[in-house]
Amino acid sequence: MIIWLASYPKSGNTWIRAVLISYYFTKDGIFSFNDLSRIPDYPNKIFLEDDTDLNMIKDGEIYKFWHQSQKKIVEQKKAKFLKTHNMLGSIKGVQFTKPEFSLGTVHIIRDPRNVITSIKNHLNFESYEKAFEYMKTENAFIKGEDNARFAFLGSWRTHYTSWMSDQTLRRITVKYEDLEKNTVSTFRKIIEFINKICRFNNDIDEKKLLNSINCTSFEKMSEGEKEGKFTENVINKHNQKIKFFYMGPKNDWREILPDSMKKKMNDYFKKDLEILNYKNI
Repeated sequence: MIIWLASYPKSGNTWIRAVLISYYFTKDGIFSFNDLSRIPDYPNKIFLEDDTDLNMIKDGEIYKFWHQSQKKIVEQKKAKFLKTHNMLGSIKGVQFTKPEFSLGTVHIIRDPRNVITSIKNHLNFESYEKAFEYMKTENAFIKGEDNARFAFLGSWRTHYTSWMSDQTLRRITVKYEDLEKNTVSTFRKIIEFINKICRFNNDIDEKKLLNSINCTSFEKMSEGEKEGKFTENVINKHNQKIKFFYMGPKNDWREILPDSMKKKMNDYFKKDLEILNYKNI
């Protein structure tokens, strides 16, 4: 059964992924970049049977393989963490996932006014205007090096509401901002949720949790990226790696965004900011 780590891009998914890997897949909670593959991105060619399936997939048609690939995961009769940026919706009548495939979801959201700064860098947009238009685009997607790595995002609004409004999957929704301000208690809630849906009876190992958090700090992850240990960077049109661990705690829209963009985003996302209890100032 699948435990989804679901988020719009640049919302903290990789951070949670790293902490969970450290906590659940090591003896002492010490993170290694080599272990990132323990929670792979979905969809991905590794979930296809062979290259024949990969060659059959046309651009944007990975949805045809969603159910058969998830069914194979369930048949292994083990809990499986999967990271995804896909919205929880359907393409041509095919739903992204089903309750019979999924144990539950860790859903991560982030203030869109901070998302835009990271999205601008991550997807190499030339301006905040371009990044803003992308976040409003209902047919937005991200694509990897082959047709198996294709995530249907939708707009930022559609993405978060698709996961938050779902009543079929057990879910915990956490804010990136809470991960920053109340790191230990927020990660503890995530661990408690996972232990519950997986029916783990063990109590939280506080020492291991602290190790998992401390060794995956932004500074340490950024340093690992500088040393070439992180291999999931996007490559720009000049064949250069785009820095993944970009600004971290320094990413504050109040200080970074031009006044004109602040107003546009505050106006456009006014209701969303109220729903999610983000201050519209």
